[in-house]
Amino acid sequence: MKKSPRLLFFSRAFPPSRAIGAVRGWNIAKHLARLGWDVEVVTLDPGILQDPQPGVDVLADCAREKIKLRPTGCDWRFLAGDYLKQPPWQIRPLTRIARRIANAIGMDPTIGWANAAYRACKSLQPDEVDMVLATAPPYAGFNVGATVAHRLGVPLVLDYRDLWSLNPHYKRYATNKMRDMEANLLGIAQGVTVVSPSMAALVRSEFHFNKPIEVVTNGFDNEEFDDIKPEKFDDFAVVYAGRFYPPGRTAKPLVTAVAQANVGGKPKHPVRLHYFGSDGVHVEGAAAELGAGPWVVNHGNVPRKKVLAALMGAGAAAVITTVEATATKAELGILTGKLFEAMGARVPILLISPPTSDASRVVRENNLGRAFAGSEAMAMASWLVQLCNAKPHVSGHAEKFSWPQISAKLDAFLRDILAQTQVNVGK
Repeated sequence: MKKSPRLLFFSRAFPPSRAIGAVRGWNIAKHLARLGWDVEVVTLDPGILQDPQPGVDVLADCAREKIKLRPTGCDWRFLAGDYLKQPPWQIRPLTRIARRIANAIGMDPTIGWANAAYRACKSLQPDEVDMVLATAPPYAGFNVGATVAHRLGVPLVLDYRDLWSLNPHYKRYATNKMRDMEANLLGIAQGVTVVSPSMAALVRSEFHFNKPIEVVTNGFDNEEFDDIKPEKFDDFAVVYAGRFYPPGRTAKPLVTAVAQANVGGKPKHPVRLHYFGSDGVHVEGAAAELGAGPWVVNHGNVPRKKVLAALMGAGAAAVITTVEATATKAELGILTGKLFEAMGARVPILLISPPTSDASRVVRENNLGRAFAGSEAMAMASWLVQLCNAKPHVSGHAEKFSWPQISAKLDAFLRDILAQTQVNVGK
């Protein structure tokens, strides 16, 4: 009987965390396990999360999917802010001061997890693991994954959910030291996975990376929607769930479009933006500035299932990569997880993104909705009115972005690297 390959998977973001990266981490572990991998996930102990996703029993879920968990603690928890529970003896004003000092000197706020994760893996022996996969951010996961892979003498694969030193949202944090660290880790890795073609091209060109690299997009899991009843809205709901990153990712064009749909168009029902997330102040500020208060509803942070229910009941799902007229190569490669949640909900997608972006190409080529530049608020408004006045319909051809299909691609890529490494070792 053929032995299952054993994968040690470093994923700090993992259920029941509310972080969007936990969705990718869970689906990689779940579907690789179903494809015959013996998966062990190194992640934060769920008990130290300050605000876990309600209703999620990750221990039971992992047991059902035959996934092993190697939970870790976290040193210097104060660096993580409100993400983790803090020891009762810590004085909050002092921890805030310490966090500011750490930020000022460029200290990685996730280094405490990396240290704890390394300790959690010290008992592992070389004959217990065949491959290490590390997903990031946080990029401390790449470091600890590389260290453990080296000690165990097994291949390392790095999974980029976002760019690191080239990330357009965090340009001010990028340093030569960070870039050198990334280049060193890419030199160690036997392979890399990224979420978009443009991201793959950037990693290859900027770091002269000539090893295997595979595009493994984010995706949706049909099973996640099975027991969810669509939210019933009394208007034509345009749902946006997640963060904004001004000035590139701002709510203004979307709020403008919704307001113009109501004022300048003739919709059968009121067209409203329903926002779910932690940037309500930003959204409400944009609404107040544009005089669009009646057309915006801020729901705040809610459980993930409620977000999915809202998407399923929406008239359209809004997704933004950047509202800027011009975009860098890095921005063109953004394929945010929100795009795939909308696919899973089977609703038309209103995408704000440059026409040459990977996201625009996905929406256009798969008939998933419409893509607009940030300056095209009037065109967005017109399209929303058309949708509102038309019969509800399921949009596009999205099944290629389901996690079972995506994971089959990842499975083949990892097995190829494992086989090639074993051949090289045997020479």
